[in-house]
Amino acid sequence: MQATAHITLSRVETPQVAVELLGLGTAPTQHNVYEEAMHVVALQTAPPFGRCEGRYRLASKQQDFRAIGRLLVLPAATPLEVRTPQRPEQVVRCLFSDDILRAQGEGCDLYDPKVLESCLDLRQKNIVDALTLLGAELRTPGLASAAMIEALAITVMIQFARYISNHAKSEPVHRGGLSRRYLRMITEAIEGELKSPSLSDLSRISGLSVRHLTRAFKESTGMTIFSFVEQVRLEKAKGLLADTDLLMKEIAHRLGFSCASSLSVAFRNLAGESPQDYRKRARRAGGASSRRLM
Repeated sequence: MQATAHITLSRVETPQVAVELLGLGTAPTQHNVYEEAMHVVALQTAPPFGRCEGRYRLASKQQDFRAIGRLLVLPAATPLEVRTPQRPEQVVRCLFSDDILRAQGEGCDLYDPKVLESCLDLRQKNIVDALTLLGAELRTPGLASAAMIEALAITVMIQFARYISNHAKSEPVHRGGLSRRYLRMITEAIEGELKSPSLSDLSRISGLSVRHLTRAFKESTGMTIFSFVEQVRLEKAKGLLADTDLLMKEIAHRLGFSCASSLSVAFRNLAGESPQDYRKRARRAGGASSRRLM
């Protein structure tokens, strides 16, 4: 865990992951909240002294406090609330981005509440073993230490990705689509902002796993979330083209496209005409309507 309660004894960064060894620093208070910009898999080098409890602060659902074990996970941008001041003397941590985690395979939905339930006390011996070796290498670097650290860190990340993916595959299949409340929650999130939320964002908003959310949304609407997002973005693009004088690159940026050409291709595929042609046609129609009203 990131903490004012710990100091960094050693840290090594690789292109994909970072690892560090933390030592006991200032004494923590009875109640602390920790938050990281990257995903963190952390191993206490010795079993915790006394009972330490924590819970993730989720917008979708308030969790109960649970016992924290030797191996725990702190998902990116997810506050971890810890009560009781007991802290380990040393912690070995492996840090990586959500993009890197998802690149290891499908089904890596760390924000699934069912996955999070196990992440304060993760029982995965292969990850414990790899982090134990990492800690030893950070304390006393040996021959080809940099290569060894990178290999072990990637092993931790891949084994963790496999754990999440296997958890998703074992998730029971629920029959039926989304309830009206969940469907409204998802559609409002997509329609409410210019830049459409990602699947991870929608999963966090709804409290549903990505797998269940995508399947249930299609059952409810007859279309995929991706198709719905594209339709909504098309309507937003039409509005900006008809009602503003923004340049194409500005509209593309506002809607989350990488460049104006990407917007043009998507718009033509969905609307059957270029954005420029649509803007001219909408302006002509608007002008004719204004003249009729006068």
